[in-house]
Amino acid sequence: MNVGDIVVGVFVALLGLVGLVLAARALDQEIYVFGLSLVAFAGAFNWGLALKVIRRMEAARADAALAGDGGRG
Repeated sequence: MNVGDIVVGVFVALLGLVGLVLAARALDQEIYVFGLSLVAFAGAFNWGLALKVIRRMEAARADAALAGDGGRG
């Protein structure tokens, strides 16, 4: 996992929290829907980011196993 992924993930998570605050304090339907949409986007984005990191780790493990060290590092 690189630092860029962590920074972007934290930033998007903060946007999701802003969306929760917007939805909780909304006085009209449009802001409520926008806040919930922001939360859904943040969740989906961070889920995809986690899957990307997991796939990278699995690929590295597979490459190590093919190299002959049994995936130990």
